[in-house]
Amino acid sequence: MSKPVKNNWIDQITHKELIMNVYLSQSLFIAAALGAAFLFNVPFPWDFNKLSLSANEWTVAVGTGLLFPFLSIQLKKRLHSDALDDGGINEKIFSSLSYPHILILTGIIAFSEEWLFRGVLQPLIGLTLTSIIFAFLHVRYIKKPILFSIVTGLSFWLGMLYEWAENIWVPFFAHFLIDFISGCWIARHSKNKNKDSEIWSVDQDDE
Repeated sequence: MSKPVKNNWIDQITHKELIMNVYLSQSLFIAAALGAAFLFNVPFPWDFNKLSLSANEWTVAVGTGLLFPFLSIQLKKRLHSDALDDGGINEKIFSSLSYPHILILTGIIAFSEEWLFRGVLQPLIGLTLTSIIFAFLHVRYIKKPILFSIVTGLSFWLGMLYEWAENIWVPFFAHFLIDFISGCWIARHSKNKNKDSEIWSVDQDDE
């Protein structure tokens, strides 16, 4: 009997290969940021003298970092799974990672994407166009209106934070918290689901 053909490309790639692709894509973003900054003489945005944020900046950054994952989790609980289905990519990325690895990965993602989009492209082409490009780069969300609306709104908001604070650390911390909290939630949810499956399997064996 022949095996069923896998139609979803995510089923055909290993977890290790997917993680390597994530690191590769972030490396390309950093290379693009470096190249564009050099070509168009855009100043290096990572000023460590601005790392000490004001109370208002911390409040907005942390508030954003908590709000978006909360809204996403609530939507997942209330909407049909297809509405927020990204093809299983996020689940496959984070489900098998340790929390320290999630911390490192999401830190790199926030660093590379904020540098390219907020630190380089936004000063060159403006908030609106940068936000649209950021949203459309999340190709897997385009056919999912709710997911695409969320990532587009987040993109505009991060850009507005950058313009408001004139400090890339504010959108960076917000972006990092969103990805880190979401990644930890996916990992925890996956571990709990696996535990439930193991318990069910043991119960079945005992019968």
